Amino acid sequence: MSIPSTEFKPDRFRTQPQRQIRSYLAQATKQETKGFLEALRQRAAIKPLSFVFQVALSLLFFILGLAYDTPLLLALAVLVMPAYKALLSLSLSPGLKSLPTALGAVLAILLMACAFFGGGYLAQELYLGQASAESLSHSFILNQTLLEWIVILGAAVFCAVWFSYNKSLARISAIIFNLLVFIPFGFAGWQFGSASINKALPAIEVGFLRLFAVVLMMTLVFWILRIKPRGAQGWLILLAICALFGLALYFNLGDSLSPNIEEPGVYQEIKVTPVKPTELPIEPSPTLAPTATSTPLPSPTPQPTNTPMPSPTPGPAQGRVTPEGGLRCRQVPFGSVTLEILEHNVLVELLEGQSNVGDRDWQKVLSPNGVECWVDVRFLEIQNP
Repeated sequence: MSIPSTEFKPDRFRTQPQRQIRSYLAQATKQETKGFLEALRQRAAIKPLSFVFQVALSLLFFILGLAYDTPLLLALAVLVMPAYKALLSLSLSPGLKSLPTALGAVLAILLMACAFFGGGYLAQELYLGQASAESLSHSFILNQTLLEWIVILGAAVFCAVWFSYNKSLARISAIIFNLLVFIPFGFAGWQFGSASINKALPAIEVGFLRLFAVVLMMTLVFWILRIKPRGAQGWLILLAICALFGLALYFNLGDSLSPNIEEPGVYQEIKVTPVKPTELPIEPSPTLAPTATSTPLPSPTPQPTNTPMPSPTPGPAQGRVTPEGGLRCRQVPFGSVTLEILEHNVLVELLEGQSNVGDRDWQKVLSPNGVECWVDVRFLEIQNP
């Protein structure tokens, strides 16, 4: 048996790096870099059978959770959803210069978006009553405030960094992606079933904007870690991601950026013809000497007394239901028990009772059927008594 005379140097990237990824990749050879990227690709690879099973199971929990207003089932749907690897594969594809990897990830993402859109539509059909997506207990997911964007982009940054170090903490970000990126597609399906496609478009636009924002942010983080776009395919994929993000941003902000153009009113032109004044000769009148006359003083006129009119008694304050799909009237603020579905444009009486639960303001009302319940004040138009 011969003993090798050369020193064997193991592949550094088969073990977990203990220092900065940037330092490792800066010193790595082409073969070592290729091995490290291949390890990342395998960890982010989508297994078709497992992916389909997880989507189906998550979709089942989502439909039942919406149809029967069960938060626990919705939470299970978020935990089971397999969006984690699809987003990572698409974000890594520029660095892997792999167009098949990018296309496979896009196909998986579209499959999940369409599946949850259909699931939201089916849940609305199974739901006993009518309600818009804005009146659902989890409608805070559709909020477009600074807090949601900080959470989404922060999760994208930590997901990319933790995944590069092969840490299990990266899977925590998957829960945020599932909740804030893909659940809006389910609410869009609900809106489509309860109202129209025009009502579903805002939720679809929110979902796609968050989706491409997450992918673009993780791609930039990988770039900072020296997993930068390589080759013509890598740059083409990056340009496509940037273009899709810009398109989603345009559709989300297009309405607010376009100026409001008012239709000109119809006016009737009136022509005014000036009238020439007629000049009349002024004859001097004789001046008469004033004569002293006694003028009797007028007798005082009795002033009428003001009789106070009775002021009308104001009626109870009312509110009009604004969602076209109706509004849930709950037993308690932010509760899961719905006592009645208030139809669009119905007037309800505002009772003495306000509360702030779940970052929402709730108002106690009396429905036309005599039911006392609680509604979200965002969906009431207060009527002056």
